[in-house]
Amino acid sequence: MSVKIVSRATWGAKPWDNNPKSKGPATVPLSARTEFFVHYDGAHHVGRTGYAVPRAIEAQHLAQGWSGVGYHFVVDQAGTIYEGRGWDRQGAHCPGHNVSGIGVQIAVGGDQKPSEAALAACRALYDEACKRAGRALIKRGHRDGIATLCPGDTLYAWVKAGMPAPGGGTAPGTPPKPKPKPYAPPKFPSGLAPGRKTPSAKPLQRVLKAAGFMSKGIPEADSYGPATQAAVARFHQAHPVYRAVGKHYDPAIGPRGWAALHTIANRKK
Repeated sequence: MSVKIVSRATWGAKPWDNNPKSKGPATVPLSARTEFFVHYDGAHHVGRTGYAVPRAIEAQHLAQGWSGVGYHFVVDQAGTIYEGRGWDRQGAHCPGHNVSGIGVQIAVGGDQKPSEAALAACRALYDEACKRAGRALIKRGHRDGIATLCPGDTLYAWVKAGMPAPGGGTAPGTPPKPKPKPYAPPKFPSGLAPGRKTPSAKPLQRVLKAAGFMSKGIPEADSYGPATQAAVARFHQAHPVYRAVGKHYDPAIGPRGWAALHTIANRKK
């Protein structure tokens, strides 16, 4: 499959940093690229189509103080590829891997199934990236670089299967893998709020430690104190989709964040 990319100018990208004088993210030579990361949009299904897809991501990332779209490319369900940071700029898609990794978001969320066209386009981008770099890049899902649910179970399984082009099928005689039993997180407890003394604080502290957001050396306590609040804020920084709207520092865990924390911790077992 050939790679056709809708340029930033075509889909109406704003200037880097929303400032015509900005030079934008740093340039990165192809010799520094060793990885290819696949992402999804988050917990909810994506109904946007066309230019609205990259524009929505741009608006979100600019609001977070980034230079613009953090991914190098975005792929919608029609298989259209939109330029984000392109081939030669530093990304903002996975801490510690933004220079070495090309980041591509497939615009689906939650348990939404990616289309064959989207998968084919993402695979074509991978092949093009390898061609430009002159070597095979390591295929990764976002969760391979940081504790996160991204890119969702469906896309992650596809990445781990080698990102096969749609229609490739499996080898003759290979039985399909059974679907894993879905994990059900415990019910969100009542009385859980920053600064409050409650027995529910201990289970929160345990899951924060298990998910990697709180030091295991901090003793458990029946108090939603500063250490617990800081750990919850770190979780929200890594997963802003669960953060309260309009807040950059959010120490309060909600039902959706509670469920996501437990799911992340369960995967680390």
